[in-house]
Amino acid sequence: MVVSDMDGTLLNDRGVVSERTASALRRADAAGVRVVIATGRPVWWLGPVIEAGFTGIAVCMNGAIVYDIAADAVISSSLLAPTPMRQFVTDLERLEPRFSLAVERAGTQLSSCFAEHHYDHPWADGIFQRTTRADLLSEPVAKLLVRGTQGSADLAAHARAAAGDRVTVTYSTDDGLIEVAAPGVNKGSALDRLALSWGIDPAQVIAFGDMPNDLEMLSWAGHGVAMGNGHTEVHAVANEVIGLHHHDAVAEVLERWF
Repeated sequence: MVVSDMDGTLLNDRGVVSERTASALRRADAAGVRVVIATGRPVWWLGPVIEAGFTGIAVCMNGAIVYDIAADAVISSSLLAPTPMRQFVTDLERLEPRFSLAVERAGTQLSSCFAEHHYDHPWADGIFQRTTRADLLSEPVAKLLVRGTQGSADLAAHARAAAGDRVTVTYSTDDGLIEVAAPGVNKGSALDRLALSWGIDPAQVIAFGDMPNDLEMLSWAGHGVAMGNGHTEVHAVANEVIGLHHHDAVAEVLERWF
């Protein structure tokens, strides 16, 4: 089983899958290997891998949604309920009073994204429908996004102090954004369930990633590979640190076998 993150890992600096990397993935698939995408992105933002010809399973929103691209079907979802989400936000306000919120609900379309009026997304800000905080927190979500005024690591530390066992906190950018999901939801736990359903032992898995939202995935996989451009925390847990995402480093590794 081969698993890869998208941004900063599989995608190059133009935000696409290079032909060399796409070819390596195709060869792995042709050899009978299960190839899985594992990303923080929502379903509707899988375009770069779909355009590269990938039609398999995608673990989206850091494990909250597992999606079959070929069938255009959600296989499983693990949603954050309104009550613990509201409790978390209330407790976070005591530690970090200046932040804004957005949510990605369980839908597979762009229309499932909502944000407070003053929320400023680090990328693709125009995707969100604007609404009130009360409305954001009124329904189950796949992912709660919290944008603060400091770096993501500092904001995540405050969020984890407020979280208790009610939510899972991670981040995939250093630009003052953290990502919050239901308890126990992460890429690693979602992949473990998938692998079990396919009769694959974690020892038979190679996984590629670059940011803290990949930590559980890389620790779970038999061979966790960190990108050279990745976060220091990711380097610390990986079995191997390779080259840069825009130098086809994922392909370089897969070409050892395929």
